[in-house]
Amino acid sequence: MAAERGCPRCGQQLPWGQPDCPYCAGRFAWTLRRDTFLLLVGVLLIALFVVTGSTVKRYFELQKAFAEEWYSRGEQDLQAKRLVAALADFRTALTYSHNNPQYELRLAQALAQMGESPEARAEARTYLLNLLEREPGNGLVNLELARLAALDHDVGGALRYYHAAIYGAWGGHQVEQRRAARLELVQFLLDSGQKDAARAELIAMAPDLPADPQLQTRVADLLIRVHGCDDALKLFHRALLESPHSPAALAGAGECHYQQGNYAQAERYLTRAVQQDSGLTEAARLRDSARAVLEIDPFGRRLSNAERAHRAALNFQTATARLASCTAGASLAAAGSGQLQTLVGQVRDLEPRAQERYLSRDPDLLAQVMELVFAVELTTSRYCSPPQGQDVALLLLAQGSGGNRP
Repeated sequence: MAAERGCPRCGQQLPWGQPDCPYCAGRFAWTLRRDTFLLLVGVLLIALFVVTGSTVKRYFELQKAFAEEWYSRGEQDLQAKRLVAALADFRTALTYSHNNPQYELRLAQALAQMGESPEARAEARTYLLNLLEREPGNGLVNLELARLAALDHDVGGALRYYHAAIYGAWGGHQVEQRRAARLELVQFLLDSGQKDAARAELIAMAPDLPADPQLQTRVADLLIRVHGCDDALKLFHRALLESPHSPAALAGAGECHYQQGNYAQAERYLTRAVQQDSGLTEAARLRDSARAVLEIDPFGRRLSNAERAHRAALNFQTATARLASCTAGASLAAAGSGQLQTLVGQVRDLEPRAQERYLSRDPDLLAQVMELVFAVELTTSRYCSPPQGQDVALLLLAQGSGGNRP
């Protein structure tokens, strides 16, 4: 009987007549089947990961597309002043793109435009404060908060946010955006009656203005409104260097000289302004008023003694008639009555000498006559009816304190 053989791999005895080990053959088949299974499972998992990633990516792309579509609709509705529709559009955009700062800002701006609704302003403020917490130096967000504070008549809050906007960060055109915010602050201060604060803001921005005649003229016009004619004139002159025939700059410079009592200069600038633009009715009125003052002023440098005397005598007659009309009118306050009666006595004493033949030879007498004329016009303007005609020109000449000299 043949000896049994052992398997060289597993050591088991090989059955008689079988060249291969049945034990190793089964184990090898199982090994092949397990490796194939694991390989298939790995391939399946990779495929699932790819499909899942693609699905998630597609989902977010759709979310983004929906958000952008609703945001675009909101922009169109906002531009067309359909505020209710715009609010719904922006809210829908935010449901697809949570915490999107651009969408939140536009929603807040749309809410702010519904200024008559305190609830809308409160909601807008909530969105803006959340944005400000994330980016405290954002110039646009601070500007929107300033506007809301202005609507609520919160002067302190408006000033704080306006200044934060002026010195804040802007995405582009930073200098221009800051300047625009300051001009908006100036307008708010003017509307609030704070002319001194408005003048301070305008003076602060004036030196850094670019060589833009239109912008320089705009700031100078605002300075006129806050009694800042000295600084306004500098800007008007800068504007006229760039644009010598600018009607607005010429009219503004003329108005400044007029307010300062420089009627000769005022008449020159205002005349040029009206020549450039005949539609400047206010400039034409001021020009005519300045001319009226110059025609009665006895202190003009190029006048002869005879013309000085003639003007002074006519002015004395005008003031005397004004005083007589005033004291003959209704009862006056005690203080006013006393001052006017004193002037009546002074006029009576000076009247015999207030004639051309005396005035032409005595400059001191002429000055005394005109001093009394000015006193009459100034006093009657306080206690009597508003002046008319030549009395208006005399009052302006008195208020000019000699500033009208050519």
